[in-house]
Amino acid sequence: MVNSTQHASSTSSNPSDLDMTLAYHLDLVISIVILTFALFTVPRAIARFANPSERFRGFLLRYVPLRHRSRINLNTDSIYLNSDPEKPVLDIDESSEGCNTTFKELPTLPMRTLRNDANGLPLGGQKPVHMPMLSSLVHPVTSILSRSVHEGYTVGQVLLLAGYTALVLYCGFYKSNPFSDPLRAGWIITSQIPFLYIFATKNNVIGALLGVGYEKLNYLHRLVGRLVVVGANVHALGYIYKWSLAGQLSKELAQPYIRWGLVGLVCVDLLCVGSTQFVRSKSYNLFIITHALGLFVFLFAVCYHRPGCVPYVTAACVFYGLDHLIRIAKTRITTATLRPIPELGLTRVEIPTLNSGWRAGQHVRLRVLSTGMGFLGLTEVHPFTIANVERTEEGMVLMCKKAGRWTTKMYELSATAKYGEQGREVGKGVRVMVEGPYGGVGNTVMSSYSGALFVVGGSGITFALSAIQELVRSQDDSSITTIDIVWSIPDVASLTPVIPLFTSLIEQSTFVRLRVSVFYTRASKGSFQGMYLPPGMTLAPGRPKTAKFLDDVVTSTQSGGGATGVFVGVCGPPALARDVAGVVRTFDVYRKRMVGGIELHAEVFGW
Repeated sequence: MVNSTQHASSTSSNPSDLDMTLAYHLDLVISIVILTFALFTVPRAIARFANPSERFRGFLLRYVPLRHRSRINLNTDSIYLNSDPEKPVLDIDESSEGCNTTFKELPTLPMRTLRNDANGLPLGGQKPVHMPMLSSLVHPVTSILSRSVHEGYTVGQVLLLAGYTALVLYCGFYKSNPFSDPLRAGWIITSQIPFLYIFATKNNVIGALLGVGYEKLNYLHRLVGRLVVVGANVHALGYIYKWSLAGQLSKELAQPYIRWGLVGLVCVDLLCVGSTQFVRSKSYNLFIITHALGLFVFLFAVCYHRPGCVPYVTAACVFYGLDHLIRIAKTRITTATLRPIPELGLTRVEIPTLNSGWRAGQHVRLRVLSTGMGFLGLTEVHPFTIANVERTEEGMVLMCKKAGRWTTKMYELSATAKYGEQGREVGKGVRVMVEGPYGGVGNTVMSSYSGALFVVGGSGITFALSAIQELVRSQDDSSITTIDIVWSIPDVASLTPVIPLFTSLIEQSTFVRLRVSVFYTRASKGSFQGMYLPPGMTLAPGRPKTAKFLDDVVTSTQSGGGATGVFVGVCGPPALARDVAGVVRTFDVYRKRMVGGIELHAEVFGW
């Protein structure tokens, strides 16, 4: 009798032991996959940190004394229009019905001329170490994996999502029926709690291993979140179904640990509803509030529901707590100057007390501490790409496009700027909280490539501006010989404020051929009489043919003797990113190899 009882007891405990074992092995397999991907990024990480100038950049914002003036004219006048009324940069004739003028292509700067020493060897600083991406060396495979299939997801991302989902489902259904064994679903979703929180952190441990920003892994956070929501509901409904059949529903619901389980279920469902695109676009504050409350209450509820979940919750708390400690270390509260730029429909934010610590392409999270933003506006934090290079007199510059309620309020606040003694606008001074830097090009060193092409749309020019300023500044110690900028804007007036900056960059690109091609997509109401375009800068109506520009960059790079690859950066709406990705994917494979590979980095609006 005792033996039979012990046998029955061990048999009943086996399913639970199997559930816990599968949950443990699931996390182990996922971790191994992540480490495998990380191994492929090690050579690029070594190459990046082998460059002395890259070792301590991109981590903490700070102020450093400037020993000498910047070589690039990056003062306020270079991008904020203060033109002489007698010498207009752009003459807008309101009476004009439209304009179909195409400006002739102006002469470009000559190709890079190497300076030689007495022995005929080229002068210049040490060139940065270059390590191509693995994807640029395996062209046929990359062409397939980088193809966009649905809502901006590539084939590679879809395969990764499908593999992750299949792995979770396998562990959930292996020797188990969700109706007869709902406990399995509970253990499987518990095992995913650490990954759910890791993928949500700004200072992402997995992102650091893979050399990518947290925003590039956000799609995995959304996937794991959906799996947790489905698993939690299957777990709860399975037990409710069993208890209802047995007539024990009210008795079971009276137990405290069951009630805590229901609290966790409610938190998960609220997080799911609050994370939908509809809620995020209509009420961003509701999204933040549901996340802030739900993520804490959920962890407490899980621990009280099942003590065996404590190790997984502890792991999530460690990663989440570490993230917030680093975020505190990355946060700066300082004074910024706001200036409206009507031609671009954006607010220019200058922070002179922060002039170092970031890399080209990185962004910060900005909070404006002013009552002019409204009560809810004080609670909002928004990401913006840094629009200039570090170590300049004006400090950090952000270009914040007027695209929503919060950014509109900031634009209106900047319009209340004060004026100095001579009637010159000095901007609106406000206190801001800046957190970052984040994102960027990861372990990529843009100056190690032979050529670069930037295709941007609208306010995406901020990404290109910071990258090009950095490349022009480091041209003596860079492998870059060719840089092309392709900028699409709605109206020609958007070009006006940045002409001085483009002119300055072109003038100082002594050893780099820099060309700027601007395309406007709407018929302008004004004539272009009085507009000055420097040599190397063109303006034309319509949409750019990216394939032609990429072909030109590759040809120029090859003729200049460059063979360390071409960097292609795109920043703009998803449609633009997909078009550029398609051009890079379908480019001639032989020419890709001849130039050392073509690598794409995309910054998409709305991640």
